[in-house]
Amino acid sequence: MRKIDLSNYDVEVATKDGKQKIPYDVKGSMVDGMYHPELRLGSRELFENDRVAQKINSSDEYVLLEEADYQKLKLAFDTIKGFRKEDVELVKRVLEAPEVEVKEA
Repeated sequence: MRKIDLSNYDVEVATKDGKQKIPYDVKGSMVDGMYHPELRLGSRELFENDRVAQKINSSDEYVLLEEADYQKLKLAFDTIKGFRKEDVELVKRVLEAPEVEVKEA
């Protein structure tokens, strides 16, 4: 399983009055990445990515993904072009998601 931190982090953006820190929507950005047009999803891939996106969206502080689901998320982030400086932490959380062992309760 892979554990991915979904907590927001602050990014600095330019405003008319200078710079301001705002929270970066980690969960929303991850979910949006699963449907990105550059993925050129067919119907089956759309349904598979949607299932993973729903897991992410229904999680709170972090999401645990089985390896097959993690690979779908990783492939999306490997495919998307045009990331910006504000996205570095998001991409790092996805591409460097730690493996964790899960035990039955």
